[in-house]
Amino acid sequence: MSTADARITVYVDTRPVTLYRGMQVRHALISCGQSLYEAALKGALYAVDEHGFRLGLEGALSDGARIFLRRVGSQCSDSGS
Repeated sequence: MSTADARITVYVDTRPVTLYRGMQVRHALISCGQSLYEAALKGALYAVDEHGFRLGLEGALSDGARIFLRRVGSQCSDSGS
């Protein structure tokens, strides 16, 4: 497997993030900024997938996965904005 094959691209909100296969939701957040990860750890933010289902920080990622961040208490139910 080449290095290129060992990487995947996921999207945090609309931002593309390149990670190695086997990395988790936490790694995608860290790649976007330590403060996002820390906010998720503290419970101020949570992640959902493109269908609106919550994702744990330990959640597995696949190529093309879309992660949307939500603030706790947000009433937004759609996953596209």
